[in-house]
Amino acid sequence: MTLQALQAAVADLNQRWDAAFNRGDAAALAALYDEQGAVLPAGGNAALGSAQIEALFAGAIDQGLHNHRIELHAVIGDSEVATQRGRWSAQANGEGGLQTFSGHLTMVYRRQPDRSWRLITHIWN
Repeated sequence: MTLQALQAAVADLNQRWDAAFNRGDAAALAALYDEQGAVLPAGGNAALGSAQIEALFAGAIDQGLHNHRIELHAVIGDSEVATQRGRWSAQANGEGGLQTFSGHLTMVYRRQPDRSWRLITHIWN
């Protein structure tokens, strides 16, 4: 797999991730993760496996987070494993009006037997 093809695949996964989050579909988000997937939020408990990952994102959506965006900075990997480095941002309505949150992220993808990519590790600050 060429680096360009890998970058295109990860960019597509980012678009699918943002679209699922922004339409409030926590089940679709969880489906983007490997069965052994782990989400490691800054300062929070790890979400391990589909049920915990879905619950984590359902909670964030229920708290009013929206307009999520992943900005891809770099991809490295091969035909079986890929790592992305980037930034994320999201918004929520707060006491003072619309608030924007952002930080860095690392996402690790593993190729599945059907040749699709799924997240195995997702961490942000």
